[in-house]
Amino acid sequence: MDDRYRRELTKLHRGEPPADLWDRALEGPRLAPLGPSPRSRVTAAVVAFAVFGLAAGLLWRSFAEPGDQPAGSNRITVPPRGQTSAVFLDDGRPVFVVHHQDGTVSVVDAFSTHRAWGVEELNVWCPTTREFVEVAHEAHFDEYGTLTPDSGPAGSGGVATFAFSVVTTDAAGDPASITIGRIQEPTTPGRNSLETRPPFCPPGDIDPEQAAGLISVTGAYSGESGMVLAHRWEDDQIWDSPAEAVAAAPAGWVAIRSTLHVDTDGFVQLCAQVVDDACQGGVVVRGVDGVGLRVNVTGFDWVSGYEEPQVWLVQIHDGVIDDPAGVTNTVARDPGSTSPSA
Repeated sequence: MDDRYRRELTKLHRGEPPADLWDRALEGPRLAPLGPSPRSRVTAAVVAFAVFGLAAGLLWRSFAEPGDQPAGSNRITVPPRGQTSAVFLDDGRPVFVVHHQDGTVSVVDAFSTHRAWGVEELNVWCPTTREFVEVAHEAHFDEYGTLTPDSGPAGSGGVATFAFSVVTTDAAGDPASITIGRIQEPTTPGRNSLETRPPFCPPGDIDPEQAAGLISVTGAYSGESGMVLAHRWEDDQIWDSPAEAVAAAPAGWVAIRSTLHVDTDGFVQLCAQVVDDACQGGVVVRGVDGVGLRVNVTGFDWVSGYEEPQVWLVQIHDGVIDDPAGVTNTVARDPGSTSPSA
């Protein structure tokens, strides 16, 4: 080994390699990043303008007047403080908007949680007691949808409510218009007494503005009558044939004038008419306990409200009727009422 080689080897031993030598060997050469191409600059500009336009559109909609909003937004005008209105959502579902006397607002479903053999039941609003009352079995719920004590059967308890957002407020700061959102399940479980019930809807002082929209309704259980607020359908919004309604397959909730028929084997239909215990122009009804209904109600000689010709509020899915709710006792004609389209 010559002297020059020894000198170079000594220098190599004394040298200190960089701390990231191994990482650099693995990563490869470190090159400066390339600048954006003309095309990428154009793409970035287009995306930026699109995002700006979307943000501007959302901002404009948030400040737009109620009349400028697109249809189908479930936007509802809130009644004056202390009053209640019976309205329909975009899909035809009936709900009540309650403007409480303290200025707060609740949106309460019109359907009771009590389903006798799977048949839906609608509530009405009694302004003298400020309660919702189920017409068929007379369960009572307070103005927030909570089941009241000793008020009759009510299935799983209180009535469902709906979330909402405030769109505009009035001079007092109360909600003046709202957009109704998702349904919220009842929060009050339990079942009340079948024997003890308060009066259906007793007489009393009624706000003159509220009184103009009330109708007389008789409770099916007690036979007592009261002036109540109920949902209303015009004649031209009620289908006269279940078969025609199913053939048209309208979306949402639909009112049909028909008769519920339960055969001896529990087969359930809504019929255009029933002649000699035979269903004519019938459509299959799904979700109703026909055997239970036949054994406990319709199989007797006396006639109950179930098999009488009446108006039913239903949904139609795949050629079958779902969720029937009898509403004859609450149907009224009033050209000034707010009702869903057929």
